[in-house]
Amino acid sequence: MYSLRLAEVFNRLLILAPRPIYRHLYGRIYGLITIFLGALLASVLLSSLPSPAPQVIQSPDFPNTQVQSYDAIVFGDEIPGVMTALHLSHQIPKGKIALVTEADLSKGLGGHLVRGGLAYLDRNQVPLDVRRRLGIDRFAPSSELYAEFLKITETKEIALDRYRASKVLSQALQRAKIKVIDKVQVLSVQTNATQVQSFLTAKHGIFAAKYFVDCTQGGKLATMAGVRFYQGFDSLGLPNSSLALGLMIEIYGLNIKQLRDLESRMIQRFLDPKDAEAQKWLEVATGGDPALRQAIFNSWMSNNKILPLHQGTVDSADVRSSALGAAFHGMNGMAYDLRKAKMLLDRANVAIFADHLSMNSLLFYADGKTSRELSFNGGKPSLEMLNVANKVANFYKSLGAKEVRVMDELYIRSAGSIAKSMDDLTATKMAGGGVSASEALGTFTYHLDVRGGITGMGSRAFKLGIKKLNLHLHMPTFNYGFRHTLPVERDNLAVLSPASGFGGLGIAAGRIVEFNISVGEGLAIAVAKALREERSLHSISNHEVRQSLSAPPLVYGRPSPNYDNIKYIETVLQENSQPPPPKG
Repeated sequence: MYSLRLAEVFNRLLILAPRPIYRHLYGRIYGLITIFLGALLASVLLSSLPSPAPQVIQSPDFPNTQVQSYDAIVFGDEIPGVMTALHLSHQIPKGKIALVTEADLSKGLGGHLVRGGLAYLDRNQVPLDVRRRLGIDRFAPSSELYAEFLKITETKEIALDRYRASKVLSQALQRAKIKVIDKVQVLSVQTNATQVQSFLTAKHGIFAAKYFVDCTQGGKLATMAGVRFYQGFDSLGLPNSSLALGLMIEIYGLNIKQLRDLESRMIQRFLDPKDAEAQKWLEVATGGDPALRQAIFNSWMSNNKILPLHQGTVDSADVRSSALGAAFHGMNGMAYDLRKAKMLLDRANVAIFADHLSMNSLLFYADGKTSRELSFNGGKPSLEMLNVANKVANFYKSLGAKEVRVMDELYIRSAGSIAKSMDDLTATKMAGGGVSASEALGTFTYHLDVRGGITGMGSRAFKLGIKKLNLHLHMPTFNYGFRHTLPVERDNLAVLSPASGFGGLGIAAGRIVEFNISVGEGLAIAVAKALREERSLHSISNHEVRQSLSAPPLVYGRPSPNYDNIKYIETVLQENSQPPPPKG
C-alpha cells in the first residue's frame, strides 16, 4: 500500500518536472528508496518466521483449512518419541520436524514419566557374566540415545526428576528447531492405499508429513489410520485382560530410612499374635484365606530371616514385603487382591529425592477395553481411583508423612498392540536371543514382568494343557531392531510404544521406556534414510540402520534357559486365539 502511494507521488513530480534531467534524477531517487524499503520489509518479515518453517497451504478437501506440511511428525510426547525426534533432527539438520500432542504441556512435557510421575526408571539388567566379560556396568545403557537421555536429565541411576526432565527436554526441542504443538484434538486421519497422508484437527488445521511416528501408549494415531490392533492380550485369546494401571504418589516428610523403619515395625506387629489390631487387619486383608496369609508372610521372610527394604542404588529402593500394603487393605476393609478389591497397594519401587519419595505401588485393575479407552483419553484417573488414592495418602500421613501428592495421569502399562508388524518381537523371539547379531541395533535384558498378573491366563493355560507358567524365572537377553514398530498396513508410519508389534507376551519387557528410547535411535536413522532416498520405511532393513549407527553397538543377546517353556506357552495360547478385528 505504501509503495503504491510513493509511486503516485513520484509520477506527479516526473510530469511536472521542467527539464528531462530532473525527471531522470527523480526516477533514480525513487528507485533507490524502493529498493531500500523493500529490503527493510523483507528483513522484518523473515526475522518473524520460525526456522525451519513448515509449508502452509490450503487443502482442496477442506478449502477453508490450512495445511502444515513437514518431513516427519512425531505424535504424542512420551519420552521415547521426544528422544526419537531429537535424534532425527541430528540425522537431517535441515529437516522440517514437528512434535504434535493432545496433551496440555503446561503440565509438563514427557508423557507418563513427567505428568504421570513415574520417576523410578526400569533399567537394562545386564547379566553378571556379560558384565564381567565386557567390563560394563550392571545398568549399562542399551543405546547411545538412552545414555544421552540420562545425561541431559542428570539422572544418576534410577530416579528421574520430572520437573527437570520436562524443562531440559523442552529446551532441547527448541534448540533443535522442532516445532511443538500441544492441546491438539485429532478428528480424522487421511490415508491412501499404503500411507498416512495427514490428519485433521479441531482447531489447528491439517498436519501433513512424509513420515509419522506414533509414540502414544495405545497407538491412537495409527488406530485412526486403519492399523489393526489387538485389544488386551487378544493374541493369546485374552482380549479382556490387561496389565494393571499405575497411579504414582509422592511422599514428603518421610525419608527412606524412616520408611524402612515403618515397614519393620509393621512386620513385627503382624508377627505378634497378641497385637489384636494388626491381626484383625491381616484377617480382613486375607479374607481368612490361609494360602494368601502365608504368601504375605513369605514376602518378608527368607530362610527364617526378615527381608527389609532393599536400597539397590543411592537414588532408589525396593520394598520386598507386603506388610504396609496388607495393613492398608485391612484398615480399609479391602481384600489384598487386585481383582477382588479392584486395586492393590503393592510392594513399592521407590525413587529417592532430597525432599521426597516417589512411589510406584498403587495399582488398579482394568480390562483390555478400559485400558485402551483410557490411553485414548489422556490417561486420566477416574473419581473412584482418586478416592482410593486419597485414602492411601491419608494412610501415609498417619505414618508421619507431611504431604502426599497424587499424580493426575495414569501409568498405562498395556493398551493393545499392533496385530501384525513387519517383524513381531514376541516373548519367544526375546527368549531366543532376539534378532540376529548382524541385524542387532543393541541388546536389552529385562523380566517378562506382568505386574498384577494377566487375568484368566492361568486358567486358560491349564485348560489347554499347560501345567506351569514360569515366565519370571529367567530374564531374556535379546538383540533388538526397529521393524517391530512398523505396521504392515502403512509404509510411512511407525508405532514406538508398548503398542508396537510384540505379538503376545513380548509387551511384558517391550513396554520399558529405556528399551523404546533405544529402538527410537534406530527408527530415527531409518526415517532419515527413507527421507533422503525417497523410500518406504518397510524397505529399510535393520542391517542398513546398523551400518549408520555412530558407533558399533554392544551385542550380547543369547537364548534364555527357559526358551522352550516360553515358546510352548506362547505358541499354545496363540494357536488357540481368535484373529483380531478388521480395524482399530
